[in-house]
Amino acid sequence: MRFWIGICAMICLMPLKAIAAGQASLTLGQAVALVLENNPQLQAADFDARAAAERIRQQSQGTPWKLGLDLDRFAGSGEADGTRNLETTLSLSRVMELGNQAELRGKVARHSVGLLRHEQDAQRLDLLAEAAKRFIAVARIQEERKLARQQLVVMQKTLKDVERRSEAGNAKPGELSRSRIGLARAELALEGTEHRLANAIRQLAVMWGEFQPGFQSVSANLWRLQAVPSYESLERALSRNPALAGLATAERLAEARLRLARASRRPDIDISAGLHHYNETDDVGLMLSLKVPLGADKRNRPYEAEVLALAEREPLLAKDKRLALRATLFGLHQELMHERHRHKTLMGRIIPAAEQALADYTRGYSAGRYSLLELTQAQEILLQARMEALDAAVAHHENHIQLDRLVGAGPSAGVSP
Repeated sequence: MRFWIGICAMICLMPLKAIAAGQASLTLGQAVALVLENNPQLQAADFDARAAAERIRQQSQGTPWKLGLDLDRFAGSGEADGTRNLETTLSLSRVMELGNQAELRGKVARHSVGLLRHEQDAQRLDLLAEAAKRFIAVARIQEERKLARQQLVVMQKTLKDVERRSEAGNAKPGELSRSRIGLARAELALEGTEHRLANAIRQLAVMWGEFQPGFQSVSANLWRLQAVPSYESLERALSRNPALAGLATAERLAEARLRLARASRRPDIDISAGLHHYNETDDVGLMLSLKVPLGADKRNRPYEAEVLALAEREPLLAKDKRLALRATLFGLHQELMHERHRHKTLMGRIIPAAEQALADYTRGYSAGRYSLLELTQAQEILLQARMEALDAAVAHHENHIQLDRLVGAGPSAGVSP
């Protein structure tokens, strides 16, 4: 509840109109607020909730009263010709349910609605997690575009160095063509990021029902990684997962169905009372009718046995679900720690060494000590290391999103600027 109250506050405070007007770069918090406010699936879920509330009212109703009119010895032949011997019965009847079945049906409906609420909570968290992943995807392509621009600058400088060496007669045959090819590939890579970025932005915008995005970029810092929470704290928070919260409701629903099935052992009584009018003598008499079905208990036993079997399976399904979620949680926690360590190693050791190596090869190539092939390999090593660091950062954030989803929390703002 604290999470959803916080989200409602975010919706009230976020400058959503500025985003719609294309005047702001989108943050993760704003994306979450837009999804909660405008996602078509969540809006449709509101109508499901209204329909579910009406189902409770439907199931809680008792059997209806029936007003009957019977005409006997009407328009026959002989003595029954005409209406002289007409007998008319006006009655009021109802099937009387024993065992408080209407209240029990209402309880079954309420627990079913409880399950629906848990399913809607899970759907809401799934949508927020998906929106966060698409947000991360946009942020990743933005970083890839930066790296592509850096690589383009490097290739432009390399081409100039090769041209100078070629003019001086110090370049090997084919080096000028290879450097031009490298520059063309760098330009293509940069151009490719523009198309992928436009598509990723649109894929994010459709999460809140827009096809024409009202923003051009997202504001995120993928390189800042959140601290890894302890597994013990995550396991304690796992109870907020809607799937686990729904297990108790599912057990209560099974118990309510079992009570309703047992209440159905008692046969319903069809009772009818009214006035009987004899047209021939103009007399009026009272009528009373009672009908009780036979063998109700025997017919109800298979239904009760079915409901009992379904009720007894619920604890086993709950145990299996808890174990599966704990195992998933443990695996995500391990991946989170691994990606953080990988990112730290790349940023702290591998990339600085690759930058130093490239600087040495660049100076060495200008001085004629290294070939263009060796320089190109150094450039590729640095670019690959930076891409691996970006991969590790993105994987870290995506695992964090999955952890947040698993413990029933909204996507964290670890990628906020």
